[in-house]
Amino acid sequence: MKGTRQMDLVILFLFLILVTSLNIIIYILHKHKKVNLVTSGIIMIFLAPIFGFSSGSAFLHFYEWSEGGTGEGAGIGGAVIGLLTFLNGLFILGTGLIKWTLTFIKRK
Repeated sequence: MKGTRQMDLVILFLFLILVTSLNIIIYILHKHKKVNLVTSGIIMIFLAPIFGFSSGSAFLHFYEWSEGGTGEGAGIGGAVIGLLTFLNGLFILGTGLIKWTLTFIKRK
C-alpha cells in the first residue's frame, strides 16, 4: 500500500510539471508572437483526454489488486486530471478570445 501511494504522488507530480511546463511554453511563445492564445487553448483542450486516459492507465497499472478493491479510484483520478487539463485549456482559450475581442474593439 505504501508503494502505491508513492507512485500516485509521482504520477500527480509529473502531471503538474507537464501542465506547468506547457503553460510556461505557451506564455513564452505568445510573448514572442509565435502562437495565438486561442490556438494554444484549443491544443490544450485536445490534450485533456490524452492526459486523462494516460494518467488513469498509470494509476490502474500501479494499483494494488491484493487489497480487494475494484480500481475505480484510478478511473476517477484520471478523469479529474483530464478535467483539470480541459479547464486549463478552456481558461487559455477564454483569455485569448477576450484579448482578441479587446484588440478588435480598440482598432475600430
